[in-house]
Amino acid sequence: MRRIVNLSIASVATLIVILLTTIILVACNSSSGEGLSVDSKEGIRFSGNTLEQVAAQSKQEDKPVFLLAHASYCSACKKMKKSVFPEKEVGDLFTKSFINAQVDIESEEGKMIVKDYEITGTPTMLFLTPDGQVINKASGFHSKGELIALTKGLSFNGKPVCE
Repeated sequence: MRRIVNLSIASVATLIVILLTTIILVACNSSSGEGLSVDSKEGIRFSGNTLEQVAAQSKQEDKPVFLLAHASYCSACKKMKKSVFPEKEVGDLFTKSFINAQVDIESEEGKMIVKDYEITGTPTMLFLTPDGQVINKASGFHSKGELIALTKGLSFNGKPVCE
C-alpha cells in the first residue's frame, strides 16, 4: 500500500510540474506571439524591413521615416496598436507622408536604436530624416488626435511634411 501512495504522490507531482510548465509556455508564447503587428487594411502599414532598408526607401521616395519603438510587454503600445494605428485617418496621413517602420526594443536592432536615440520608454515615436536625424520625438500613449498633432509643423527638405 505504501508503494501505491508513493506512486500516487509521484504521479501527482509529475502532473503538477507538467501543468505548470504548460501554463508558463502558453503564457510566454502568447505574450511574445502577440508582438506588435500593427498593420490593418485602413491604418498604418509598417514595413518589415530593417532601418537601413527603410532609410534607403525614405531617401528614394523623398519622405521622412516614422519609427515606432515598442516592446512586447508595453501596455500602452498594445493600446495604440488596437485603438490608434488601425484608424483610417491615421493610416491615410502616415502612408502619404512617411515611410513607416517599427522595431522591438528587445531585438538586436532595437537595442542599438535605444542607445542611438536615447529611448527611455515605450512606445517612442521617432520622425527621422533618411540619414537618421531626429525631426520629432515623443514617448508614451498618444490618442489619434495627439499622434496626428505630432506631424503638424514638421518639415523635411525645406517643405512641410503634412499639409
